[in-house]
Amino acid sequence: MIRNLTGRIPARSRRRQIAASTLIAAAAAVGTMAVTAPAAQAATFQDTCVTHPGAYASGAVLGVYATKRIGNDREESCKVYDAQNRLLGTTYQTNYGFYGKQQQGPGQINPPAQSPR
Repeated sequence: MIRNLTGRIPARSRRRQIAASTLIAAAAAVGTMAVTAPAAQAATFQDTCVTHPGAYASGAVLGVYATKRIGNDREESCKVYDAQNRLLGTTYQTNYGFYGKQQQGPGQINPPAQSPR
């Protein structure tokens, strides 16, 4: 005959069970924050240039963002100015192959390039 297991749980075991459950829940919450935080907080070059120009030069109060196409590459630039509208510096960032990327839909496969022979 199987004994009735729904009896009372000793207080010490119950505390351990609660502590283990709390620890697992906390670990899951921290893991979720670690996975989602970088994506939510990632700032683009443009965002940083415009909203935080002081990150590129001391005393900068204005950041001007621009892009330029060079072949398949995109060159981003950030020019920063002080309160008297004097240029303090320019920072560049190049995205190699930016315009050469082909957009593929789900299930699409691009055929390999054919030689001109």
